[in-house]
Amino acid sequence: MGVPHPGLRNNALCSLGILAVVVGIAFGLPALDRSLPREQATASGVAYPVTDTITVVPPEGARLDVSQTRPGTGSGYAVFLVGRVRYAVFVSPDHLSLTEAADRLRTRLHDSLGAQTTGAEQPLAGIAPGGVLAGQFHAGADDGWYAVRLVGASTVVNVTASGPRGTLADRLPAIEASVASIAESA
Repeated sequence: MGVPHPGLRNNALCSLGILAVVVGIAFGLPALDRSLPREQATASGVAYPVTDTITVVPPEGARLDVSQTRPGTGSGYAVFLVGRVRYAVFVSPDHLSLTEAADRLRTRLHDSLGAQTTGAEQPLAGIAPGGVLAGQFHAGADDGWYAVRLVGASTVVNVTASGPRGTLADRLPAIEASVASIAESA
């Protein structure tokens, strides 16, 4: 056996260095992610940008669930926690009528949560007639509320709020006011 070539030794050292970096990333990034808080307080009365053109003013005392929120350019979503109620705002660029958008949301609620809608959909107070349809649903042990809002000619905003039975009714007026605050930003 002879003495290894200097190139082989350098390759082995570089390979070990790269392996150390990969192992550091594989274990370090998840540890860093777990150390960050999942929730972030929201400023009272300040609009949160769900997309580059759509904002919402969260209810008083809401906390942003950063692990579930993904703002975007044309589409995005934000999830807020209002007490024990999960309040989600989903924005998508779609050319749908209000009825078509509401049908699509009801179908998604049923398919993903097994939700059953209860009662008829109603317009939302404080918003021009024909601008929002809102209704209620039950999914397992949770009560739920949903709303569909059209903003401009090509943006659909789906809103859901759900929580353990008895917790949603107290938070619903603040959530409805938040839905009324959804607007296009300049």
